[in-house]
Amino acid sequence: MAEIEKAKQKAIAEFVRRWITSEVVRNYLRNLLNLPVERELPAEQRYLLEELDRADKE
Repeated sequence: MAEIEKAKQKAIAEFVRRWITSEVVRNYLRNLLNLPVERELPAEQRYLLEELDRADKE
């Protein structure tokens, strides 16, 4: 029984992850909340992403 519950929780978590990363949902929320769109990442965030990419390639 507990395994079924864990499987359901995992499936729901995966669905929510996919749903919130959907471009349609992002656009909807951005428009709904009237959020500004940043075309470029701030330097610090860009640097951190580059570090992650480098570490992933090693």
